[in-house]
Amino acid sequence: MGIPVIIIKGILESGKSYFIKDALIRGDFGDLGRVLVLSQEEGITEFDDEFCKKYNVCYEYLDYDEWLGKQINDLVRKHKPQVVFIEQNQTWQNVFMPSYFDVQQVITVIDGSTFNVYFNSMRQFFYDMVKDSELVIINRADYSQETANTKNNLKMINPSAEIIALDINGNQVTLATELPFDTSGDIIKIGLKHFGAFYLDSIENKTRYENKTVEFECMALFADTLPPKTFLAGRGALTCCVDDIQTIGHICAYTDSDNIKKESWILLTAKVHYLNFNGKEQIVLEYLSSKELKKPTFKEQLVQMA
Repeated sequence: MGIPVIIIKGILESGKSYFIKDALIRGDFGDLGRVLVLSQEEGITEFDDEFCKKYNVCYEYLDYDEWLGKQINDLVRKHKPQVVFIEQNQTWQNVFMPSYFDVQQVITVIDGSTFNVYFNSMRQFFYDMVKDSELVIINRADYSQETANTKNNLKMINPSAEIIALDINGNQVTLATELPFDTSGDIIKIGLKHFGAFYLDSIENKTRYENKTVEFECMALFADTLPPKTFLAGRGALTCCVDDIQTIGHICAYTDSDNIKKESWILLTAKVHYLNFNGKEQIVLEYLSSKELKKPTFKEQLVQMA
């Protein structure tokens, strides 16, 4: 068995070192034994001798040209860690990773107070950083709509990631934003512009949609990788740029008697179910009816991120 590794991603001064130190102080990862922190950048938060001694931590900073097999192997032999934290510099490409490093979790840390500034000019960078993370921490967040938009942007990039917003004191920020459609009627009707809001909210709020009927416009997308007699009721999402459009949506199950044309744009009416597949809950729509529509313009088809 290899050495368990936890990777902490984020741009400079996003709070990676603070997150690692706070997690060790609070015992969020349990009793880890000896911890080796391998850092690819020097931030404003330091791992001083007093902290390292108290929490059984060894800290080593390696520059880009030092991140080599021999140096890492020597440090592992020197410190004999039970767990390794890697404080990753996202700008480094194709860095060496020992075969005995067993990556257990990938966490991205983002500074909520500067997110919009960086995101608007570095969307591809954030997309690459968030797309394979199991957990995303938004630091220095507030209770504003801007924080809600930040969370939605990140969720659109990686719907399966858990996203937690923390205020300046480290307390979790609970966002109660109003949906742009009514969920109280017999049929929840979702407008063309609100598909993204429905998609994200249906993942996070099971009680709001389970066994409810929904109506929305989508593309009926068929693929060999989908289960038999199902299609993806989906839309294209502009997660980064026009060259990097991600398809989002929910699987919809139909019967032999249902006549759905492939790649058609439809107004779908379906019932929402939450089913368990291999220990993971997944939304599956039960097809009720549909009406073929004229395909909107390319811009109107896309789910725009805030």
